Amino acid sequence: MIAKLQSISYFQNALSYCERGGEILASNNCLGNSAEISLQMEKNNRLNDKCLKNTFHIKIRIAPEDKGKLKTNDWIDISNEYAKKIGFQKNPYAVYIHEEGTEKEHIHIVASRIMENNLAVKDNYTHYKNMDFCREIEKGYNLREVQRVLETVKNKELFVKQDHRLLPLEEKINTAIKQSDSLTDFVFHLENMGVKTKLGRGIGFTDEEGVYFKGSDINRKYSLKGIEELLSYEQQENEIYKQNSRLKM
Repeated sequence: MIAKLQSISYFQNALSYCERGGEILASNNCLGNSAEISLQMEKNNRLNDKCLKNTFHIKIRIAPEDKGKLKTNDWIDISNEYAKKIGFQKNPYAVYIHEEGTEKEHIHIVASRIMENNLAVKDNYTHYKNMDFCREIEKGYNLREVQRVLETVKNKELFVKQDHRLLPLEEKINTAIKQSDSLTDFVFHLENMGVKTKLGRGIGFTDEEGVYFKGSDINRKYSLKGIEELLSYEQQENEIYKQNSRLKM
């Protein structure tokens, strides 16, 4: 199981995206469609005008071989347990399921970070919490555990950056990859960071200044094939393993 959490400011877009891609499973302290939930969440977020990234966007995905193991009620229970783990269980949040019944089945949770006391739920050390949460759920539901021994990933050759605009663009692409496991997710997150994506036989990006770059010109691993590999479950599992290894050092 892989769990990802991101603090965002674009909760309206996130709710709309989640509703378009699947169906709502559950909600807490909010009701209705994405537009109605958005209004309720906005009202709650106004309690703290200092927190700019006042919303959590979470994605929880099972391994491909765990297809069919989790039922609707299991996912609802898992989302509620996750809310308790992070600390937003009393806040407004909505849970959506995407690609139900497939090897890519996953849920999204969009949650307000603002609590009853007007403070924001902390978003530090969430990697540790995600790691512990996934281990608990894997054991509780007999799911595949993140592998401890993985194949060495070959180093990708990097281009020497000559254009000052490439570094911030590459950082945004890298951030979007970390929060995504499909091209649809990837394009969505980039769009909300001001980057437009062009997909065809290859992939390219237009930055906030309107300048277009081919993905492979930014970094060879950002070709269309390279990004698809980076978004694969196996590669993300490998990244989590490497992060866990660094944290133990």
